[in-house]
Amino acid sequence: MKLVVLFILISLSGSALACEDKEPCKLNAMEVFLPDVQRYPVPNVRIEKLIFQTESGDVNQKVSTDELNRLKEELNGISAKAFKESTTSFEVLIQFRLTPSSNVDFKMQTTGGEKEDGILTSFYNAVSKINRYQSIKDDVLVVFHYKITPTEMK
Repeated sequence: MKLVVLFILISLSGSALACEDKEPCKLNAMEVFLPDVQRYPVPNVRIEKLIFQTESGDVNQKVSTDELNRLKEELNGISAKAFKESTTSFEVLIQFRLTPSSNVDFKMQTTGGEKEDGILTSFYNAVSKINRYQSIKDDVLVVFHYKITPTEMK
């Protein structure tokens, strides 16, 4: 999982450096800044990274910001429901492939083990039903990196 995130970040930094002297700058990968109030669907679930990328061209012209926000909100609802009562710490990486014409394709990786099987299965099944998001043009990968910590008992 760390390799995928590292690859994305390297791609992002390489893209940014490649277009310093060009106007307008076209990035094929971007990380979305989220203020803390938007990073936590529930207190023990944090979005560490939200990145979107395309193989070539300007990613901003290939997917709408509104579409990304709707996808984030739906995924936040699912993650909050699935992970809000977690008793362990683990991370989840979700990668969606958005296309202009077909259903959403997704992959999931996690650091969770046997203790998390139940909640991860529930999360996976709910996420697998997400199918109404599309890119404007070409394929766009959208990556969410969640960090889950144990729910604090009061």
